[in-house]
Amino acid sequence: MKIVGFKKIIFSLVILFLVIHFINPFLFSTGVFEFDINLKLVGKGNTVLHIPPLGTVSSKTHFPPVDIHLTLRNINLEQLEVFTRELSSGNQNWPEIMLPKIKEAVFTYFLYLLILAFFLGATSFLLLSYRSRQKRNMLLGGLISGGINCLAIGLLLFSIFFSYNIKAFSEAQYEGILEAAPWVMSAFDEGPAVIKNLGYQFTEVIDNISILQKEVESNLLLQENQETLKILHVSDIHNNPAAFELILKVVDAFNIDLIIDTGDLVDYGTALEMEIFTDFFNSINIPYIFVPGNHESPTAIAALKAIENITVLEEGVVEVAGIKVAGIADPLSSLPSMSGTDDDLAEKVAQQLKELVNNSEGVEIIANHNPDYFKYLREGGNFLLGGHTHTPYIKSRNDYIEINAGTTGSSGIRGLNQLDVTFSLVLITMQYSPEEKSLYLPSSADMIKVENFPFIYSFERHNLRNNT
Repeated sequence: MKIVGFKKIIFSLVILFLVIHFINPFLFSTGVFEFDINLKLVGKGNTVLHIPPLGTVSSKTHFPPVDIHLTLRNINLEQLEVFTRELSSGNQNWPEIMLPKIKEAVFTYFLYLLILAFFLGATSFLLLSYRSRQKRNMLLGGLISGGINCLAIGLLLFSIFFSYNIKAFSEAQYEGILEAAPWVMSAFDEGPAVIKNLGYQFTEVIDNISILQKEVESNLLLQENQETLKILHVSDIHNNPAAFELILKVVDAFNIDLIIDTGDLVDYGTALEMEIFTDFFNSINIPYIFVPGNHESPTAIAALKAIENITVLEEGVVEVAGIKVAGIADPLSSLPSMSGTDDDLAEKVAQQLKELVNNSEGVEIIANHNPDYFKYLREGGNFLLGGHTHTPYIKSRNDYIEINAGTTGSSGIRGLNQLDVTFSLVLITMQYSPEEKSLYLPSSADMIKVENFPFIYSFERHNLRNNT
């Protein structure tokens, strides 16, 4: 026992468990998803899945009082497209595709912990024994200490592995935005019936709004002989098919001439997501300008470009339906994975958008996904359309007008929490101005919001000619 040094071994075990508890995140990939995994040695036997910024999913999955934390770090959109296509083909289910890679990653992680255990055990023993003159005993003690550490971690991992119950996730606890997940899965099971029901309610709501809008128009005594252009501003649909039911109703009821979409049509940028919306785009027979947002990808943009009546505005000025629109795609839309935009890049895009507008003639609307990029354009009478924030607003100032459509898709599945929803879009009327050499000038903006369930609606008119 003198050779081994019982107290030194206990000390090395304490160091090992402290290191594992606080400093052991390990990155692994399943091909589609990249996770950090780490163990918390004082726990309740839970597996906790962190999906920032949506929240967490947790369940008691094993017997030892150790928590396993998995944090999503990245999604490879190209691999996700392959993965979703394999699922949709019906040849494989997700466990058959994912579990082999997960098992390989877990095995690698366990091996990493065993090597770490041995290294810490041996190193801590040798450091505490450095004054000893019996070098052979020091070496032997280090090997024994490392072996005991490996045995301790091995027994812990063995007990986790053989007591693990993956079926426990059927009764998982959800926190954050993910609290909506059980309801969303139920809605997906019901499928088209849910969307069809929403569509019926949208019809009634839009009919009522249309009547109200006509009354407002008549009260304002708009000049009927003056040429107008009606634009529907939508944004942040985020894969919600119900949004397209709403858009179609508004287009029909208000005789819309042009749709401007300021991005985030999808969530992950896959071609499979675009296929979901094929029927909608086939039903739209008016021009549609799309400015890519941070959730788009090269794959999604290519799919949109293939649709005849859609103009994808990645950078520059386009003239559609007789009106000139300037814009720049969100820089993240050109990347195959989703990650944050740093301050330097945001500043660069804001400067780039400013130069684009200043070097162009006759721009009537500036459309961009992220309002932060309007930093240098809130002046000079500019007319700005944005999204991204999911907060609808209309700001009419003396030197500029800024409109945010909010989220026409009610934040996608993130907003579908027990049908506590808000769909928002803006109906803009532009009037021809002979004095401005055929330019269209903003006349009015109608903020339309459909909220809660059963649906209630609000219709808010802003007279932009008088900045009111």
